[in-house]
Amino acid sequence: MFGGHDIIKVTGRMIWDSQANPAIEAEVILENGAHGKAMVSLGSQGDAQWESEYINDRLSEAVLFEEALDQERIDRILLQALEDEIRGKKSVQAVSMAAARAAGAGLGLPLYRYLGGTSVPVMPVPVMTMISGSDGEMETDFPELMIVPHGAESYSRGLRMGAEIYHCLKRLLAISGYSTSVGEEGGFVPDMKDAEEGLGYLMDAFQLSGHKPGVDVSVMVSINKEQKDMISHYLRLTDRFPICGIFNGLWKEDSEGQCQMIKMLKDRFLMASHDYSHANGAVISLEEAGTVSNALNMVEEAIKAGCKVIISGDRGETEEDFLADMAVAVGADYVKFGAPCRGEWTAKYNEMLRIEEFYNKRKR
Repeated sequence: MFGGHDIIKVTGRMIWDSQANPAIEAEVILENGAHGKAMVSLGSQGDAQWESEYINDRLSEAVLFEEALDQERIDRILLQALEDEIRGKKSVQAVSMAAARAAGAGLGLPLYRYLGGTSVPVMPVPVMTMISGSDGEMETDFPELMIVPHGAESYSRGLRMGAEIYHCLKRLLAISGYSTSVGEEGGFVPDMKDAEEGLGYLMDAFQLSGHKPGVDVSVMVSINKEQKDMISHYLRLTDRFPICGIFNGLWKEDSEGQCQMIKMLKDRFLMASHDYSHANGAVISLEEAGTVSNALNMVEEAIKAGCKVIISGDRGETEEDFLADMAVAVGADYVKFGAPCRGEWTAKYNEMLRIEEFYNKRKR
């Protein structure tokens, strides 16, 4: 199988994501018989029929007989074929991912080793959603409260801590009469008045599950940015709770506030943003990057800028676990895949368990 890495067939098909919205799957076959598949959600406005035909006609023709091992060239050709067709961006992403997976298979390598080499990685720390505050009809001051088991001795132990805290939180919310239904990222969606109430429940869940706040596990938050005096608000929260990070803390247009915030708070916690020019944490997703090579380049740029790297999933996910392999391959500091709940998120967390198991066996 190790010879002949030219692409001989590309197929697109319509599938469905975790929100019953249309999604697409791209499949790439190489001359040596290696296969690679990848799934991408299109969201509620997507046209999977159009996207799959776009893959079968336009993108298939563009990369046919190209060398799959040259990811940069494959992605460049795909983007050139895109031109101005906005609808085709997700198709390009899917084919890019499928080509990378096929290339690894053609070399007899799992994806994380194909993308990252043979060195033993440091496994990322999972950032797990616990409470979603702005889901559906709810309007609160926080979209998301997440936990970070930074005190765990291994990735698998950290994931287990997250599951233990998740179940304890569910019991506490139920006892208090709150709904324990879950949102898109698997977090609970109780109708709470503000972030402080949600953080209080998290502290109780930490204690009930036997994990010390600020020692074994801390919190990352995402706060609605319509509030006044956001920096003071963050400081008040961090004085009361073991907050180790903030996601997208200020408006992108508020460059003055971003500069002030990074100067004041960079030594206290991680400030993570997709735009990391005024942050010390870079949130990187495949949807934003568009192609595999773009995502890898973004990681490299973030590391050069001195930022921590957070590989993040997107809303409306599928059971695709490509991000898990990529996070391990690039040596990401954190992964943000939602709650330890719902198949689209646990598929990614579980794939990382398999990768950790592989490297643990090599150490023996």
